[in-house]
Amino acid sequence: MKRTILFAICSLFIAITSFGQTSTEQFETESHGSTSFTDNGVIFNIISHTMIFDIQANYPQTGWNGTANDNRYIDNSGTGNQSEAASFSIKTTSNLFKANKFWVYVSAANLDLTVAGTLTVTGKLSGVTKFTQTKSSGFTTSISPTNGYTLIDLTNLNGQNYSNIIVDEIQLTLGGSYQYIALDAFTWVKDSGIVLAASEVKSSKKEISIYPNPTSGPLSIKTEKATDAQVYGMDGKLVKTLPITKGINNIDISELPKGTYILKTSTESSKIIKN
Repeated sequence: MKRTILFAICSLFIAITSFGQTSTEQFETESHGSTSFTDNGVIFNIISHTMIFDIQANYPQTGWNGTANDNRYIDNSGTGNQSEAASFSIKTTSNLFKANKFWVYVSAANLDLTVAGTLTVTGKLSGVTKFTQTKSSGFTTSISPTNGYTLIDLTNLNGQNYSNIIVDEIQLTLGGSYQYIALDAFTWVKDSGIVLAASEVKSSKKEISIYPNPTSGPLSIKTEKATDAQVYGMDGKLVKTLPITKGINNIDISELPKGTYILKTSTESSKIIKN
Protein backbone atom coordinates (compact mmCIF):
# COMPACT_ATOMS: atom_id res chain seq x y z
CA MET A 1 0.00 0.00 0.00
CA LYS A 2 2.82 2.38 0.95
CA ARG A 3 4.60 1.58 -2.32
CA THR A 4 1.44 2.34 -4.31
CA ILE A 5 1.00 5.68 -2.56
CA LEU A 6 4.66 6.57 -3.10
CA PHE A 7 4.36 5.75 -6.83
CA ALA A 8 1.27 7.95 -7.13
CA ILE A 9 3.06 10.83 -5.39
CA CYS A 10 6.12 10.46 -7.63
CA SER A 11 3.93 10.36 -10.77
CA LEU A 12 2.17 13.54 -9.64
CA PHE A 13 5.51 15.22 -8.99
CA ILE A 14 6.77 14.31 -12.46
CA ALA A 15 3.58 15.64 -14.04
CA ILE A 16 3.89 18.94 -12.14
CA THR A 17 7.61 19.51 -12.74
CA SER A 18 7.43 18.63 -16.44
CA PHE A 19 4.47 20.84 -17.29
CA GLY A 20 4.11 21.23 -21.03
CA GLN A 21 5.27 24.14 -23.09
CA THR A 22 2.42 25.55 -25.17
CA SER A 23 3.46 27.07 -28.49
CA THR A 24 1.55 28.63 -31.39
CA GLU A 25 2.95 28.45 -34.93
CA GLN A 26 1.75 31.35 -37.10
CA PHE A 27 4.03 30.46 -40.05
CA GLU A 28 5.13 34.08 -40.53
CA THR A 29 8.84 33.17 -40.60
CA GLU A 30 8.41 30.14 -42.88
CA SER A 31 9.32 30.11 -46.58
CA HIS A 32 6.67 30.10 -49.29
CA GLY A 33 6.28 26.62 -50.79
CA SER A 34 8.00 24.87 -47.88
CA THR A 35 6.70 21.42 -46.90
CA SER A 36 7.99 21.69 -43.35
CA PHE A 37 8.13 24.23 -40.55
CA THR A 38 9.99 24.61 -37.25
CA ASP A 39 8.37 25.75 -34.03
CA ASN A 40 9.85 25.73 -30.51
CA GLY A 41 12.81 23.73 -31.77
CA VAL A 42 10.67 20.98 -33.32
CA ILE A 43 10.51 20.22 -37.05
CA PHE A 44 7.08 19.36 -38.43
CA ASN A 45 6.55 17.90 -41.90
CA ILE A 46 3.55 18.81 -44.05
CA ILE A 47 2.43 15.56 -45.70
CA SER A 48 0.07 15.76 -48.68
CA HIS A 49 -2.30 12.78 -48.91
CA THR A 50 -4.43 14.23 -51.69
CA MET A 51 -3.83 17.54 -53.50
CA ILE A 52 -0.64 19.49 -52.73
CA PHE A 53 -0.16 21.22 -49.40
CA ASP A 54 2.63 23.61 -48.40
CA ILE A 55 3.27 27.04 -46.87
CA GLN A 56 1.32 29.77 -48.68
CA ALA A 57 2.77 33.32 -48.68
CA ASN A 58 1.52 34.82 -51.96
CA TYR A 59 -1.61 36.48 -50.59
CA PRO A 60 -0.87 38.88 -47.70
CA GLN A 61 -3.54 39.46 -45.07
CA THR A 62 -5.50 36.31 -45.98
CA GLY A 63 -4.40 34.31 -42.93
CA TRP A 64 -5.57 34.47 -39.30
CA ASN A 65 -3.30 34.35 -36.25
CA GLY A 66 -6.16 34.00 -33.78
CA THR A 67 -6.74 37.72 -33.29
CA ALA A 68 -5.87 39.43 -36.58
CA ASN A 69 -5.14 38.87 -40.25
CA ASP A 70 -1.66 37.60 -41.11
CA ASN A 71 0.30 36.60 -44.19
CA ARG A 72 1.31 32.93 -44.14
CA TYR A 73 -0.42 29.62 -43.52
CA ILE A 74 -0.70 26.05 -44.84
CA ASP A 75 -3.08 25.45 -47.74
CA ASN A 76 -3.68 23.43 -50.91
CA SER A 77 -4.06 26.55 -53.12
CA GLY A 78 -6.60 24.83 -55.38
CA THR A 79 -3.97 22.36 -56.66
CA GLY A 80 -4.58 18.75 -57.56
CA ASN A 81 -7.67 16.85 -58.64
CA GLN A 82 -10.66 18.80 -57.37
CA SER A 83 -12.76 15.61 -57.35
CA GLU A 84 -10.61 14.23 -54.52
CA ALA A 85 -11.22 14.96 -50.85
CA ALA A 86 -8.39 17.24 -49.76
CA SER A 87 -6.29 15.66 -47.01
CA PHE A 88 -2.95 16.42 -45.35
CA SER A 89 -1.05 15.82 -42.12
CA ILE A 90 1.22 17.75 -39.80
CA LYS A 91 3.72 15.18 -38.53
CA THR A 92 6.96 15.04 -36.59
CA THR A 93 9.18 12.03 -35.93
CA SER A 94 11.53 13.83 -33.55
CA ASN A 95 9.00 14.67 -30.80
CA LEU A 96 5.66 13.62 -29.45
CA PHE A 97 3.12 16.36 -28.82
CA LYS A 98 -0.42 17.23 -27.88
CA ALA A 99 -2.53 19.29 -30.26
CA ASN A 100 -4.55 22.06 -28.62
CA LYS A 101 -6.29 24.15 -31.27
CA PHE A 102 -5.92 25.69 -34.73
CA TRP A 103 -7.85 27.85 -37.17
CA VAL A 104 -9.05 26.70 -40.60
CA TYR A 105 -10.57 28.34 -43.67
CA VAL A 106 -12.71 25.67 -45.33
CA SER A 107 -14.58 26.34 -48.55
CA ALA A 108 -15.31 25.36 -52.12
CA ALA A 109 -12.43 25.59 -54.60
CA ASN A 110 -13.53 29.15 -55.47
CA LEU A 111 -13.26 30.09 -51.73
CA ASP A 112 -17.04 30.19 -51.26
CA LEU A 113 -17.58 29.77 -47.51
CA THR A 114 -21.31 29.12 -47.74
CA VAL A 115 -21.14 25.59 -49.15
CA ALA A 116 -21.73 22.62 -46.83
CA GLY A 117 -18.97 20.23 -45.92
CA THR A 118 -17.18 18.33 -43.19
CA LEU A 119 -13.74 18.33 -41.59
CA THR A 120 -12.36 15.14 -40.06
CA VAL A 121 -9.55 15.55 -37.53
CA THR A 122 -7.48 12.44 -36.77
CA GLY A 123 -4.68 12.12 -34.24
CA LYS A 124 -2.11 9.37 -34.77
CA LEU A 125 0.86 7.95 -32.89
CA SER A 126 3.33 5.80 -34.84
CA GLY A 127 0.66 5.33 -37.51
CA VAL A 128 -1.98 4.13 -35.03
CA THR A 129 -5.17 6.22 -34.78
CA LYS A 130 -5.59 7.60 -31.26
CA PHE A 131 -8.70 9.64 -32.00
CA THR A 132 -10.82 10.75 -34.93
CA GLN A 133 -13.73 13.17 -35.01
CA THR A 134 -15.75 14.74 -37.83
CA LYS A 135 -17.07 18.29 -37.54
CA SER A 136 -20.06 18.92 -39.80
CA SER A 137 -21.49 22.21 -38.53
CA GLY A 138 -20.53 25.49 -36.89
CA PHE A 139 -18.15 26.64 -39.63
CA THR A 140 -17.68 30.32 -40.40
CA THR A 141 -19.67 31.37 -43.48
CA SER A 142 -18.51 34.99 -43.83
CA ILE A 143 -15.20 36.82 -43.92
CA SER A 144 -15.96 38.99 -40.91
CA PRO A 145 -14.94 38.89 -38.07
CA THR A 146 -12.25 36.13 -38.29
CA ASN A 147 -11.18 36.57 -41.92
CA GLY A 148 -13.24 33.49 -42.82
CA TYR A 149 -11.46 31.18 -40.38
CA THR A 150 -13.11 28.73 -37.97
CA LEU A 151 -11.54 27.76 -34.63
CA ILE A 152 -11.02 24.02 -34.18
CA ASP A 153 -10.69 23.62 -30.42
CA LEU A 154 -9.53 20.13 -29.48
CA THR A 155 -10.40 20.72 -25.84
CA ASN A 156 -14.05 20.59 -26.91
CA LEU A 157 -14.49 19.06 -30.36
CA ASN A 158 -18.05 17.72 -30.64
CA GLY A 159 -18.15 17.71 -26.85
CA GLN A 160 -14.95 15.66 -26.45
CA ASN A 161 -11.51 16.70 -25.15
CA TYR A 162 -8.68 15.40 -27.33
CA SER A 163 -6.04 17.93 -26.24
CA ASN A 164 -4.42 15.57 -23.72
CA ILE A 165 -3.85 12.71 -26.15
CA ILE A 166 -0.22 12.14 -27.13
CA VAL A 167 0.33 12.05 -30.91
CA ASP A 168 3.03 12.57 -33.50
CA GLU A 169 0.62 13.40 -36.35
CA ILE A 170 -2.57 15.38 -36.91
CA GLN A 171 -4.41 14.62 -40.16
CA LEU A 172 -7.13 16.86 -41.63
CA THR A 173 -9.52 15.59 -44.31
CA LEU A 174 -12.32 17.51 -46.03
CA GLY A 175 -15.68 16.11 -47.09
CA GLY A 176 -18.88 17.25 -48.75
CA SER A 177 -18.49 20.38 -50.87
CA TYR A 178 -15.32 21.54 -49.13
CA GLN A 179 -12.34 21.41 -51.52
CA TYR A 180 -10.02 24.08 -50.10
CA ILE A 181 -8.52 24.32 -46.63
CA ALA A 182 -6.06 26.75 -45.05
CA LEU A 183 -4.63 26.17 -41.56
CA ASP A 184 -3.14 28.88 -39.35
CA ALA A 185 -2.28 29.53 -35.70
CA PHE A 186 -1.50 25.91 -34.85
CA THR A 187 -1.31 25.66 -31.05
CA TRP A 188 0.34 22.57 -29.58
CA VAL A 189 2.04 21.37 -26.41
CA LYS A 190 5.66 20.30 -26.19
CA ASP A 191 5.83 18.36 -22.95
CA SER A 192 9.02 16.80 -21.58
CA GLY A 193 6.93 14.42 -19.49
CA ILE A 194 4.56 13.02 -22.08
CA VAL A 195 6.82 10.10 -23.00
CA LEU A 196 6.90 9.02 -19.36
CA ALA A 197 3.16 9.33 -18.77
CA ALA A 198 2.00 6.71 -16.28
CA SER A 199 -0.51 5.35 -18.80
CA GLU A 200 2.24 4.86 -21.38
CA VAL A 201 4.76 2.91 -19.27
CA LYS A 202 3.33 -0.50 -18.52
CA SER A 203 4.53 -2.39 -15.44
CA SER A 204 2.55 -5.62 -15.93
CA LYS A 205 3.47 -8.49 -18.25
CA LYS A 206 5.77 -7.29 -20.97
CA GLU A 207 6.47 -8.69 -24.41
CA ILE A 208 9.98 -7.21 -24.22
CA SER A 209 12.58 -7.70 -21.49
CA ILE A 210 15.67 -5.48 -21.16
CA TYR A 211 18.83 -6.23 -19.19
CA PRO A 212 21.04 -5.05 -17.60
CA ASN A 213 19.03 -2.02 -16.56
CA PRO A 214 20.57 0.35 -15.46
CA THR A 215 23.32 -0.01 -18.05
CA SER A 216 26.57 1.71 -18.95
CA GLY A 217 25.80 1.08 -22.61
CA PRO A 218 25.42 -2.60 -23.58
CA LEU A 219 21.84 -3.91 -23.55
CA SER A 220 20.21 -7.22 -24.29
CA ILE A 221 16.64 -6.91 -25.54
CA LYS A 222 14.60 -10.10 -25.62
CA THR A 223 11.31 -10.22 -27.47
CA GLU A 224 8.87 -12.81 -28.76
CA LYS A 225 8.42 -11.11 -32.13
CA ALA A 226 10.22 -8.78 -34.52
CA THR A 227 9.40 -5.12 -34.11
CA ASP A 228 10.73 -1.61 -34.56
CA ALA A 229 11.68 0.26 -31.42
CA GLN A 230 12.42 3.91 -30.79
CA VAL A 231 14.42 5.38 -27.92
CA TYR A 232 13.23 8.77 -26.65
CA GLY A 233 14.89 11.16 -24.25
CA MET A 234 12.99 12.76 -21.38
CA ASP A 235 12.54 15.86 -23.53
CA GLY A 236 10.45 13.78 -25.95
CA LYS A 237 13.07 13.74 -28.70
CA LEU A 238 13.79 10.61 -30.69
CA VAL A 239 17.46 9.71 -30.11
CA LYS A 240 17.79 6.23 -31.58
CA THR A 241 15.85 3.77 -33.74
CA LEU A 242 16.37 0.05 -33.19
CA PRO A 243 15.32 -2.78 -35.54
CA ILE A 244 14.47 -5.63 -33.16
CA THR A 245 14.36 -9.28 -34.28
CA LYS A 246 12.68 -12.17 -32.49
CA GLY A 247 14.88 -13.54 -29.72
CA ILE A 248 17.80 -11.79 -28.02
CA ASN A 249 19.18 -8.59 -29.52
CA ASN A 250 22.49 -7.12 -28.36
CA ILE A 251 22.26 -3.32 -28.47
CA ASP A 252 24.69 -0.60 -27.41
CA ILE A 253 23.66 2.89 -26.28
CA SER A 254 27.10 3.96 -25.05
CA GLU A 255 26.96 7.07 -27.22
CA LEU A 256 23.96 8.45 -25.32
CA PRO A 257 24.50 10.78 -22.33
CA LYS A 258 23.72 9.53 -18.83
CA GLY A 259 20.04 9.77 -17.98
CA THR A 260 16.64 8.15 -18.31
CA TYR A 261 15.23 7.06 -21.67
CA ILE A 262 12.05 5.40 -22.90
CA LEU A 263 12.11 2.47 -25.31
CA LYS A 264 8.82 2.48 -27.24
CA THR A 265 7.36 -0.14 -29.53
CA SER A 266 3.90 -0.31 -31.10
CA THR A 267 2.58 -2.19 -28.05
CA GLU A 268 4.46 -0.97 -24.98
CA SER A 269 6.99 1.34 -23.40
CA SER A 270 9.91 0.55 -21.09
CA LYS A 271 12.19 2.79 -19.08
CA ILE A 272 15.97 2.52 -19.59
CA ILE A 273 18.49 4.09 -17.22
CA LYS A 274 21.90 4.92 -18.72
CA ASN A 275 24.61 5.42 -16.07
